[in-house]
Amino acid sequence: MTSEHDECRVTIDGVAPSLVALFRSAARIAADHGRNWVGVEDMFAAVVAHDEEHGHPPVWWPRVGKPRITRGWKGGIGLDAEGRMLTPELQGESAALTYPEFRKFVDEWVPGPSPAGVGPAEPAAVTYEISGPNADEFRAMIERS
Repeated sequence: MTSEHDECRVTIDGVAPSLVALFRSAARIAADHGRNWVGVEDMFAAVVAHDEEHGHPPVWWPRVGKPRITRGWKGGIGLDAEGRMLTPELQGESAALTYPEFRKFVDEWVPGPSPAGVGPAEPAAVTYEISGPNADEFRAMIERS
């Protein structure tokens, strides 16, 4: 990659298909805002995107007085404790969360180990190529992470 512009190409191995959809949504958000690059802000916007047609927050967002949505290893997002599908409009009013509550909510959402034989054979890995006038600065920032 040689360019007068800053360019960054990322390859991620071992990604859940839902993350591919999230990246694509973030790319659309960036393009809708007139940018040729995807940033953390676009990812956050994609994560908390809601149903524009009905005005619902994401199905996984907590609701006031309602049980927590569970997450099965095979994409079972949106099931209650008895395994019944819940849709946003049936869940009730979305709960307001403080930053510490949101962090706790997200930390609890992270699944544990995959069952044997499920998922890729190798651990997830991220590689990148970067070029352009600010490549050294960006590379140093990435390598500090």
